[in-house]
Amino acid sequence: MGSVIPRAGKKRTKLIYTGIFAAYAIFAFAFITIGLQPIRSAEAVYADESAVADDTITIDAIGLDAPVMQSAINENALSVPEQIAASYSTTQTKTLIFGHSSTVFKDLHQVSMGDEITYRNQTYHVINTKEQRKDEISMSEILAPAKTPTIILMTCSGDLIPGSSGDHTHRLIITAEL
Repeated sequence: MGSVIPRAGKKRTKLIYTGIFAAYAIFAFAFITIGLQPIRSAEAVYADESAVADDTITIDAIGLDAPVMQSAINENALSVPEQIAASYSTTQTKTLIFGHSSTVFKDLHQVSMGDEITYRNQTYHVINTKEQRKDEISMSEILAPAKTPTIILMTCSGDLIPGSSGDHTHRLIITAEL
């Protein structure tokens, strides 16, 4: 003879199967609505960032014409947009403009002494280019007031730091004066 499941056991079994089905339905719904969202393309990120850009930077020598948005300090660090440049200043005479070396500033290493940079409809001339170890950079020195209106362009350079999420050992720093 086959086994007989008591009536209370059948109800419990049915309740367990109902619970499993409900959990599966919730999981499937969440996966479909959250997990299958389209990945944002670089163009979509660029469009979003460009929409909040305040200015543009142009460097004809490397074919750069990019939006620049103002950045703010967040958790003791400057926020860097993915596809465009950002600016930050603490004084009227000097502005730091920075961006990723893999996107907006990918050709910045080709900028030379004397090259022209247009920012906020003013033309600046490159007076210095240097590569400096990241841990030797003094941001207070970079942001210190200047006698002549100055822009500082900065991006990553050097080797990747092992174990980091794409950070580099050095920074390329370009100084240009009005």
